[in-house]
Amino acid sequence: MSIKISLVLLIVGILQNICFANDYKISKVPIKLSILAIQNGKTFDENWIVFKEAFKDTNVKLKSYSSKNLTDEIQAFNLAVSSGSLPDIISLAYPEKLESLGMDGGIIPLNDLIEKHAPNIKSFFKKYPRYKMDAVAADGNIYFIPDYYDWYAMRAAQGLFIRKDWINKLGLKIPETMEELYDVMIAFKTKDPNQNGKMDEIPYFERSSEFADKELIGLFGAEISFYVDENETVIFGPTTKRFKEAVPQIVKWYREGLIDPEIFTRGFQSRDYMLRNDLGGITFDWFASTESYNKDTELKEKVKDFEFIAIIPPMYAGKSYAPDARTTYLGGWGISATCKDPILAIKYFDYWFSDKGYELSNWGVENDTFIKDVNGKNKFTDTVIKSPGKTPLQVLREKGIQFRIGALQDYGYEKAWGSPTALEWAEMYMENGCVVDPMPTLKYTKDENRKIQKINSQLNTTVKEMNQKWILGAVDFDKTYDEFLKRLNEIGLKEAIEINQRAYERFMKNNKQ
Repeated sequence: MSIKISLVLLIVGILQNICFANDYKISKVPIKLSILAIQNGKTFDENWIVFKEAFKDTNVKLKSYSSKNLTDEIQAFNLAVSSGSLPDIISLAYPEKLESLGMDGGIIPLNDLIEKHAPNIKSFFKKYPRYKMDAVAADGNIYFIPDYYDWYAMRAAQGLFIRKDWINKLGLKIPETMEELYDVMIAFKTKDPNQNGKMDEIPYFERSSEFADKELIGLFGAEISFYVDENETVIFGPTTKRFKEAVPQIVKWYREGLIDPEIFTRGFQSRDYMLRNDLGGITFDWFASTESYNKDTELKEKVKDFEFIAIIPPMYAGKSYAPDARTTYLGGWGISATCKDPILAIKYFDYWFSDKGYELSNWGVENDTFIKDVNGKNKFTDTVIKSPGKTPLQVLREKGIQFRIGALQDYGYEKAWGSPTALEWAEMYMENGCVVDPMPTLKYTKDENRKIQKINSQLNTTVKEMNQKWILGAVDFDKTYDEFLKRLNEIGLKEAIEINQRAYERFMKNNKQ
């Protein structure tokens, strides 16, 4: 009898292990869900190993709703909405559009589905209330699961870079104040650090007009848009004293030839052009990609002592400001009202918050893109790290890793492929406390959303146009600033501040519940 009992227990144990090995199964038979998802011009591909592995685990297969030839996600989203035939799942970088569609009935609320069928998401929100705040719309519903950054682990995204080889050649020291930064730029401009006998150096350059607006002004602790001050009051940056201090300084730099004369037009390849031609001295840019120039053999053969390092931004009025930080999330995905099986869809969403889903979305498939070392720590394989002609991030993206879904990023994945030096610089910014966190992504009611989008569009256009005119010297800042403020008020600045203040207070109230 005891032998039979032991045999039964053994069989039960084996069956339990089999069940555990397949405990991610959502459906007994293979099921397809259609998805609209385009990120960085790449349309979702069901053949990516990440999603093929997820299919093995769950029996749920995602099928792209849109053509691979359509690479603009807003255009694809608008076409889907106007057609009246939505896919089962919609992934988008713009939460306001997802929530607006939800309030119009095109995307279903997820609150009850999460409560009843998504234990991993439910536990995640309980552990990270700040992340849950990002998911809750103004009407209290959750219409999408955000694509979260590992915000608690790392918020620093970009830093101020300076040519250390030029500093050394000219016998200068790393600038610690904005006054010293100005002196360094003068030296870069006038003392021929590239030693070609020409005064062709460009002390400060940027890769896009957005960076030029935000980051030049941000180094002075000024803001180009809305932010929340220490009293939790919503402020519009261009109306402040700090903005009035910053712009004239930047105008002066530009007039003296310290800023790239084509800063608003040169385009995204300007960093590559400036560094490979030994022309650029200082910029504000991403840590990892910018540090990679130090390892570029072709560049270093041409510019023998080339060294581009990140420094803590020089102090202005006693404080350093790093004017670009990661937000808590960027977009996410929701379930459309036309989805025939929303319970199955939310269970699929929940899979990505399981241990396996978390590892899969960040690291890919074990023994293909990553292995575990003797201590059980993940590390990427040579397939990722040593792919000829490709960066590790390019390889990962080509396999669907870190594609935009509702999931949590693991900062460890970035540390595993990123340059140790770049990571040290990012952590240096975190430790220094100079990172300026952006205002949280606020949630609006339908009426607020309609009004704020119209006002914001005009505010952004006006600020951008005037900022460029001031810097380029087309108009005088002091003579036109009051007229600029008048224009902002005519557009509806007061109402925009009131809407944002209500939205911010509502956002913070959700955190206290």
